[in-house]
Amino acid sequence: MSEKRNLSPYAFNNDKHEEHMNLPKSVREKDLKEWCTKVLMKEGVSKEDAQVMSYVLVETDLMGVDTHGVLKFPMYVKRAQHGGDNPKAKLRIIKDTPTTALCDGEGGFGQIMGWRAMELAIEKAEKNNVGFVSVRNSNTLTACRIYSKLATDNGYIGICITNGTPQMPPPGGKKRLLGTSPWSFGVPGNNFPVVFDMACTVVGWTKMAMMAMQGETTVPETWAVTEEGKPTTNLMEAMNGLMLPFGGHKGYALSCMAEILTGVLSGGVVSDDLGYYGDHDVNTEMSHFIGAIKIDSFMPLEEFKHRLDKYVTKLKDCPKAEGAGEIYVPGERSYLTAEKRRKEGIPLHPSLAKNLIEVGEDAGIPFPY
Repeated sequence: MSEKRNLSPYAFNNDKHEEHMNLPKSVREKDLKEWCTKVLMKEGVSKEDAQVMSYVLVETDLMGVDTHGVLKFPMYVKRAQHGGDNPKAKLRIIKDTPTTALCDGEGGFGQIMGWRAMELAIEKAEKNNVGFVSVRNSNTLTACRIYSKLATDNGYIGICITNGTPQMPPPGGKKRLLGTSPWSFGVPGNNFPVVFDMACTVVGWTKMAMMAMQGETTVPETWAVTEEGKPTTNLMEAMNGLMLPFGGHKGYALSCMAEILTGVLSGGVVSDDLGYYGDHDVNTEMSHFIGAIKIDSFMPLEEFKHRLDKYVTKLKDCPKAEGAGEIYVPGERSYLTAEKRRKEGIPLHPSLAKNLIEVGEDAGIPFPY
């Protein structure tokens, strides 16, 4: 039988209290990054690494992936305080070749380890056309697209795969043995990068956590089953139950391959031996597989971008079925959302605003509003 999940990392607060009227409804990107950096530095993270982690979290929110940005910031602070994440960890190379590296994350923040791993992969690709970095003994790196996009911003094809706390069983099973196992690929374009980021479950567990924070109580029957494997639409039963793979056996197979390319290949921890990041004193020991491919090793970068633009135009100009709206390509909506939020600010749910303000009060670093 599956153990109950500790839901405290999200500090649900659904009160319709008048105090919500005084809470900030949004925050500027620059202010949020600076505030997160200061808080992390107070918890022992170096300024350089704190800036990386703050960038990763806030850029994730800018792109509209609200489940993976500062929503979890209070939890990361607690994990640094209680030893779940090592704030002073550095990406340590164990084995090195011209095109590959095996690294140890020293139990540090996955956002920092993922970023440093992609920087290393890009460095290798610049010299030798490809670079692949395997990381073990890390923690959650949240949105994989951030690291793929780091590659595209530098003119490379980016790949990011990670394992994580088990959320789903193999088909027919009743024990969590597989994570959401996200895969991300990114390629640079002239207008915006084409970036693909997908979990192997129908929906990410944090999506349901955010729904609970916002007071919702039901989910589609296709998302999860109870811990006994029975269908459910009850949000809390789903959160404490078993996540379902997208596409049945297809999502299951992709999740298996993600675990093999991360935990198995790195020599790290796999499956139900991984820790749960909601337990603030536990190093989850997650693994990541990070890659960069130099486009110039196939054709000039500008030629590739031109060919990509023509392909994107062909997709967007596809004749539409009756009633259909805009056709988007992977990464386009994230790009448009980021452009909008850079101008208007990052929206804050009242519960999230309250949680961040409390973090600032505890740290003696007032939240910017």
